[in-house]
Amino acid sequence: MLSPTKIIMAKYKTLLMKMALDIPTNQQVMLNYEHLCNIHILLGLICILLLLKSMHVLIKFEQPRNMFVHDLVVAIKVCQNDVYNMYYDQIFRFIVDSF
Repeated sequence: MLSPTKIIMAKYKTLLMKMALDIPTNQQVMLNYEHLCNIHILLGLICILLLLKSMHVLIKFEQPRNMFVHDLVVAIKVCQNDVYNMYYDQIFRFIVDSF
């Protein structure tokens, strides 16, 4: 999930320009274009990208077979703290602005 989301975010402008050119020939492109131009969806993709990065680090850390339980507990706590800071903490979390 992390790699496709990174690719979409890296090529977002190019993707939108290509879709805008294809709108007259395909109705489905129009629907997808409207979804990608929605600011709430864009911000959601960015927020999910941050979550996926934290989960990716945790999963990569868990993969070796010679891991100790304490190391795993510490890695899970670090991931939990990252998620808490990104989404729950009043100081650091993303706050929706009214448009």
